[in-house]
Amino acid sequence: MVGTVHWVGNHLLASRQTAASPRVRRLAAAALLLVAACCSKQKVEAPPMAEPTVEIAPTGDLYHRPHVTIVAVTDWQSVLKPCGCTVDLQKGGIERIAQYLDELRKKDDSVLVVHAGSLLADPEATNGARAAQRASRLDAFAESLDRVQIAAVALSTYDMEIGGQVVNAVYDNAKWPLLALQGGSRKAMRSALARTKSGVAVGLIGVDPKAPEDDTMRQQAVQDEVVRLRSQGVRVVVVLSNLGLRGSRKLARSVPGIDVLVVGQLDEKIEPELDLEREGDTLVVHAARHGAWISALTLAPSGQDHAWKEVSEAVPGVIGDLEERIAAMDKSLADIKGRSTAANQKALPFFEARLADMKLRLDAARRAQGKPLPPGALAAFRPIGLPWSMPVDPVVAKIVAEYDAKVAEANVKAAGDVLPVPPGQAGYVGQQACLECHDDAAAFAKADLHQLAWKGLEKAGKTKDLDCVSCHATGFGQPGGSNLAHLDGRTDVQCESCHGPGSLHVKAPTRGANSHIIAQPDATLCATCHTAVHSPRFDFTDYRKRLLVPGHGLPLKGAQAP
Repeated sequence: MVGTVHWVGNHLLASRQTAASPRVRRLAAAALLLVAACCSKQKVEAPPMAEPTVEIAPTGDLYHRPHVTIVAVTDWQSVLKPCGCTVDLQKGGIERIAQYLDELRKKDDSVLVVHAGSLLADPEATNGARAAQRASRLDAFAESLDRVQIAAVALSTYDMEIGGQVVNAVYDNAKWPLLALQGGSRKAMRSALARTKSGVAVGLIGVDPKAPEDDTMRQQAVQDEVVRLRSQGVRVVVVLSNLGLRGSRKLARSVPGIDVLVVGQLDEKIEPELDLEREGDTLVVHAARHGAWISALTLAPSGQDHAWKEVSEAVPGVIGDLEERIAAMDKSLADIKGRSTAANQKALPFFEARLADMKLRLDAARRAQGKPLPPGALAAFRPIGLPWSMPVDPVVAKIVAEYDAKVAEANVKAAGDVLPVPPGQAGYVGQQACLECHDDAAAFAKADLHQLAWKGLEKAGKTKDLDCVSCHATGFGQPGGSNLAHLDGRTDVQCESCHGPGSLHVKAPTRGANSHIIAQPDATLCATCHTAVHSPRFDFTDYRKRLLVPGHGLPLKGAQAP
């Protein structure tokens, strides 16, 4: 299955999926690249589009009206699947998003998928074999995006600066339109225009903070594009903004006529907004990073009315969708309550509120069933979290599986020998050597959830993934530690992950400054793995309290303090 696309001038017109042979797919891809290359050399204006004359009946079905459904993903950062290290991140993944969109397009013929923020590059440094893996991941991600059928991407110069040559190569070969007021790529366009199958002309503008313009010049450039698009019959103007939330809201206040702002560059964001946000008449949408959550906004315009009325309970299929997601949330909550980690307990209030909100929305949807919609311009918003229990797109799942297998083979082959221990320095001895003396800590070690770190990787099929293994094994990549070819006795987060390599301490077991171990690990050490990306709710003080128990940091009951 491939998405059929049409162009008017340098503007993209998207329609539903249709089946195509491999030969047709190759010809279509070649045609798209040819058109995109031509568009970069000259600007071809599309002919003005007349206002549709469709008579709108007072139906409760938004999809029976001229409309557009904007599905927004933000700050995806080429993540095929969120790491899942915490319950917050056990959502989404490109194979689930692709499946959701495939099902949505069967019900809705006017879907436009857009992206704002960092699409390809992530902030984590890479080198050597990990850099090679990142390049392979980018290839798999770009191939998967073809299945997702992206309508437009706001070109991120952050991507280009941080991602380097590999990211630039992906952008150069992209089959989806890149939007940027300032250019920055030979394929980038200031804006694109799409007409949905139901008859709504949508203008898409890309904005990035790295443009040479100051705020005033940037605002004027956006205003000029809004006016130009409106002159061509655009009913809905969507700005894909890489300015962050504050900068995007400022843009909305300064530039009239923006219907929707999709906000990127929110790397710290781990939770979606449950309700539709506004800045005046502009609707503000931002999802969570890494494709863990996406947002869908259906707009049914009416004449020149841009005071959008929210009718989120009127989306077709919303009742069944909510019932399915409530069942999945119930299952997730049971899992959260059954695994009493600090991160899970911090996440619990959000997910309980999310469940209560979905139940309220379900009640509202049931009450609205069969009732007429109000007059005017209508907007229906829904944040979408896809638990890992949800189905996956088989084509994208195959791409991801092939990527996993490819990098696993390459990474093990490149691993070589464990780094030698320099003379006079400590090497790793394994947890059993620690517990031979510290038998009072054995009960703690057995119950510590760090001991389940490797099982999590096995369940996810990531035991050979260099983006994951270093924080799920002990001494990974360190002298005398472990690598992908030498993991025996080093899986899980063991004593030496926090207290440092113990060979010198084993030889001369003393306390104090000359113990050759880290007696009290600090927040800096923990933060090497508990990063904002992989452990977004991490709080050192809170976590440390859970680690200080009798036999580990506290004396055993009845024992005399040393």
